[in-house]
Amino acid sequence: MSDPRSPSDPDQPGVPPAPPAPSASSYPSSGYGAPGGASPYGAPAGASPYGSPYGAAQGAPSGDKKTLSLISMITGIVGVVAFGWFLPASIAAVILGFMGKKREPGAKGFWLTGIITGFVGIALTILVVGVVILAIVAAASVDTGMNQFTY
Repeated sequence: MSDPRSPSDPDQPGVPPAPPAPSASSYPSSGYGAPGGASPYGAPAGASPYGSPYGAAQGAPSGDKKTLSLISMITGIVGVVAFGWFLPASIAAVILGFMGKKREPGAKGFWLTGIITGFVGIALTILVVGVVILAIVAAASVDTGMNQFTY
């Protein structure tokens, strides 16, 4: 009796047929293991696919860039911690947060924190400035009786 998983019986249900062997024309023209000795990234034939033998500097590893979003979060926190006395940081947090939302969708936590804390910092600034103005007006309108001239 034969093995039910035997590849010699392609009509057997549940067993996929073996894929065809790749042909020479299926390789990219300039990739690793490409026919004709071509090397990757347009390097001359025979060049090492691993870069310079002298250890030339490589670029930074590619990944999600989170710079705008991170700065947005930091400036937003500074704007809130300064309790409304540092309005430029809060405005920068909102602007950078929306820029980060557009350019860095993978850093949602950072830009969302920057936007929220930026708006909270702006609201605190408006509140603090309003209280200070109200206090100045109230202090100026108080009649202490000291400004009366008597003869």
